[in-house]
Amino acid sequence: MSEAETASRQDYAIEQRGKGYNCAQCVLMSLADKLGIDEALAAKLTAAFGSGFAASGEICGALSALGIAEGLAENDSTPQAKLKAMKATHTMFERFKDENDGRFRCRDLKGKEDTRSCPDLIRQAIAIFVNHDDMVRHEG
Repeated sequence: MSEAETASRQDYAIEQRGKGYNCAQCVLMSLADKLGIDEALAAKLTAAFGSGFAASGEICGALSALGIAEGLAENDSTPQAKLKAMKATHTMFERFKDENDGRFRCRDLKGKEDTRSCPDLIRQAIAIFVNHDDMVRHEG
């Protein structure tokens, strides 16, 4: 995916954030067409992931959406496919942590110092997914 297309998806996701969707919804909705689902389904699948998994402050919603996106991107729905999806999601999880000084929980990302904005985390998650997806496609 080109940088322009990635930026367009990121901008679209931020527009959705302005309409009241949570971070997970924004990420998955921006990737919906690429994943073969419609935006309404993307919004439903991620509705409970806002404010750090059901408003618990735990795993960032933008990061949670990456796991859902990877599961949808995997064309094989057999039980064995979960290992491939888990490995790919773990790689994206580690990259997200690396880019955020080891933080992945909403409460830590939004904490006292060096606060990350939701729009920045949404943009970051989309870039991680797109870059990971492009890398996997070129390997395969």
